[in-house]
Amino acid sequence: MSVSGLKAELKFLESIFDPNHERFRIIDWKPDELSCQFNVTGEKLLIIHCNITESYPSTPPIWFVDSDDPSLAEVLERLEDVRRGSTLLLQQLKRLICDLCRLYNLPQHPDVEMLDQPLPTGPITQDRKVAQDIDLDQDLDHYDMKEEEPVDGKKSEDDGIEKENLAILEKIRKNQRQDHLNVSGSTVSN
Repeated sequence: MSVSGLKAELKFLESIFDPNHERFRIIDWKPDELSCQFNVTGEKLLIIHCNITESYPSTPPIWFVDSDDPSLAEVLERLEDVRRGSTLLLQQLKRLICDLCRLYNLPQHPDVEMLDQPLPTGPITQDRKVAQDIDLDQDLDHYDMKEEEPVDGKKSEDDGIEKENLAILEKIRKNQRQDHLNVSGSTVSN
């Protein structure tokens, strides 16, 4: 994989798991390393590191954590079982988050399913992420939550997504909307 392909993968991860994500955060990344944070509780944060070799994806990333916990070592060892082609990092990260949620008896976050999506063809920029977040907030301002029909001649952002992946995407959107409503409702009532 080219360096630009790896950068696209890392930017895609960062767009999903930004520094404000409630469960898993990409703290920092470079083409040869990745630093992540898993939020176990509000007070307990787990820092996880990943080294990415020049021969990625033929050589899988190397994951490590500063902990003597044998359960964490087992979770990281199981990542070696994941060996899927060009998005190996995404698939290992999905396995890591799912296994950590199981280890700490936490519900799996719906954003994890986004790691199964193909990498976006266009560049993911912070502006694009902010625009997506604003769109979601505007959708939440309407009580009926109706999906807007695309204007004639304009393509929907969902065009080109396979039906099964579109169903997953819709489920994720629904969960995010519900989570947002739950958070907004609890904030208003306090």
